[in-house]
Amino acid sequence: MIRNYIKIAWRNIRKNKGFSLLNMSGLTIGITCFLLLATYIYHEFSYERFLSHADRIAYFSLSYKAPNSPEMVSSSTTPTGLQQTLQSDFPEVEQASRLYPYIQGGLVDIGNQSLKENKLIYADKNIFEILDYDFIEGNKKHVLDEPNQIVLTETLAKKYFPNESAINKTLIIDKVNWKVSGVIADMPSNTQFRFSAILSNQGLARYKEASWNSANDITIGLLKTDQSFQSVQLKLDNLVKDKFSESIKQGYEFGFKVEKLSDIHLHSKTAGTGNILYVYILMALGIALIVLTCINFTNLILANAIERKKEIGVKKVLGAGRKTIFFQFLFECSLMILISLIISLVATWLLLPLFGHFMGVEMQINFWNKPIFYIAILAFFIILSLLAGGWPAYSISSSKPISIFRSKLIEKQTGISLSKVLIVFQFCISIFFIICTLFAGQQMEFIQSKNTGLDRSDILVLDGRGWQDKERQLLKDKLSQLNSVKGVTASYDSPVNIQGGYTINEVEGQAPDFSIDVTAIPIEKDFVSVFNIKSIAGSSLSDTDILRARDTVAPENSFIINTLAATAMGWTPKDAIGKKINLNGRKGTVKQVVESFNFKSLHNEITPVVLFPEYGYFGNIFIKLHAGVPTQDALNQIKTIVKEIATKNNYDYHFLNDDFNQLYLQDQQTTRAMQLFSFITISIACMGLFALSTYTVQQRMKEIGIRKIVGASVIKIVSLLSVDFLRLVVIALAISIPFGWFAMHKWLDNFAYHIELDWWIFILAGGSALLISFLTISYQTVRAAMVNPIDCLRDE
Repeated sequence: MIRNYIKIAWRNIRKNKGFSLLNMSGLTIGITCFLLLATYIYHEFSYERFLSHADRIAYFSLSYKAPNSPEMVSSSTTPTGLQQTLQSDFPEVEQASRLYPYIQGGLVDIGNQSLKENKLIYADKNIFEILDYDFIEGNKKHVLDEPNQIVLTETLAKKYFPNESAINKTLIIDKVNWKVSGVIADMPSNTQFRFSAILSNQGLARYKEASWNSANDITIGLLKTDQSFQSVQLKLDNLVKDKFSESIKQGYEFGFKVEKLSDIHLHSKTAGTGNILYVYILMALGIALIVLTCINFTNLILANAIERKKEIGVKKVLGAGRKTIFFQFLFECSLMILISLIISLVATWLLLPLFGHFMGVEMQINFWNKPIFYIAILAFFIILSLLAGGWPAYSISSSKPISIFRSKLIEKQTGISLSKVLIVFQFCISIFFIICTLFAGQQMEFIQSKNTGLDRSDILVLDGRGWQDKERQLLKDKLSQLNSVKGVTASYDSPVNIQGGYTINEVEGQAPDFSIDVTAIPIEKDFVSVFNIKSIAGSSLSDTDILRARDTVAPENSFIINTLAATAMGWTPKDAIGKKINLNGRKGTVKQVVESFNFKSLHNEITPVVLFPEYGYFGNIFIKLHAGVPTQDALNQIKTIVKEIATKNNYDYHFLNDDFNQLYLQDQQTTRAMQLFSFITISIACMGLFALSTYTVQQRMKEIGIRKIVGASVIKIVSLLSVDFLRLVVIALAISIPFGWFAMHKWLDNFAYHIELDWWIFILAGGSALLISFLTISYQTVRAAMVNPIDCLRDE
């Protein structure tokens, strides 16, 4: 019997090629989009899950607040002493380890050249007992026991030691010999820790004492059970009172927080690189897509059933039971769904690299070899078959022969038509995503065009690591002579993402215990002028200021503060000039007050910032290009000078706007995904509307014929048929606008600086939906209005 159902189903699919192709195309597109989004969402939730003890690995962070600061400052790093305390005084902690970035250059000597490696990191010797990465070579228990031992990733090992084992080979980094003790597999994309090599921290001066005065280490731990997080948090609260008791008495506040490492990516505001809100948005989009696909499939099946009314009617007259008709159509629907599902799986596999690039994530389908995947696919097929094929099969099998021959497959029902409810639902979702997409696009344009108080245009960024002070000054002198270069400066951090957390105290004119938290960055003398930051009071840094700051005996610092910092210390910009402050032990006076500028993502409000000259280390060199000079010519000139001065330094460069855009990478990726899939949702909704218009027009053909006989014009009939459908879209519009407004209001709250929810965007979304809907149904309505009345009535 089942074999017979399948044969008939396949025969009908082949017989109705056009309809089957249309229906399966919509189904394939919807399922493929759903699977792509599901893979991305799975990837986002899978961070660190590849580790054996993922549920027991803890991540520790620190928060602090100076007495006169308005709110707590969160830091993803902790003091060096925390690891030792966790290891010795916390019985719940099995292992604790620290990671510390290698920030000074990373120049690897190989032959006659030096290659720069940016992803080097120091770690304690027990790091691999917590992060149990796959070892290709070496004994993970002892690879970092001694100073100057290094563990390479597979890619780095092949880079420097091709076609041979890297074990016991020597790698020269910044003139220091490092012995390769192990090789691990490359890091997967779903991890917070991105490095190319781990260096032993044994022998580093900064770890000789358990310091609690600064926070620069990433601290992680392996707990004995996954139920220990709460008890560890309670002990951390008590540890704060013990280690920071004196500071707490002075009005400072501190707090340690323990979180699961696997939760950090999406849930940690301190250290996370993802955003759970965007995952929820894409999850809702995926669910909406598959629901719309099912609705569209159902409506198309019902519309096509009209074309097969005689077949169904004859079968019923000849004795085919309701059960037979039901299973015939269910098998037919299921077969189309199965074919579409198979095509979708292949399409997903082929499109995943492209989609991963589109989303900025290197995703891998590493779950296709797991039995649970095939169980999930089978369940997905069954549920989809019941949802998308069950209702049409039930509706068709329930029709009486007399109704069928009167072109009514379903008896007249009271109440609201389910097909119309489904169309309204489809357009509610489609219009909702149109609204969200339009607002998201507006916000991204706002971010790009907003004046942040700092000129980012035409700024070339060179990697400053590895440059000696004399080399950097010579580079500046030579570049300043070029017609293509407007100015040169340097700083520790990127000025669009300053990370340094500092504290100001000993403020002139304030109480002795006055203290505020600020963000601060070491800069080169011409930083303010190169970035065209507006000066409010005081004067720029001079050569004399630099000499005083670099005095090793009695240094005297000159500080540049923004207006918010001046206000926080109780001064007007003019009053602030010449006032004495202490910035983390650096004593000096305020030389200049500048306008407050955005030095972080626009997700964050502007806060007090301090710029100060300190020439010990600059991570970035900035070259301001003249706008009128061809960019490639300027790049070639700069490259020539760089190679003349520092032959071993790579000419690695990018533009500052790239750093700025990187801050909003996930916002832009989510917006692009919404734009793409919103277009797909509206396309699927229109296919459903087309099916309903086909279905409805065929049901009303005799009415149309009678109206034409009594004198109704084509325009009158088109408007009569169209109004009913457009009314559904208007209802969907009325429902979706409040939801769209609420969702965008919540989303924009993530930005400290954002657009307003302008009414015209809602009008544009509604107008677009109505226009698309009218164009979709016009084909069927115009065709019906122009048909010969005789053809409408003669079937009777």
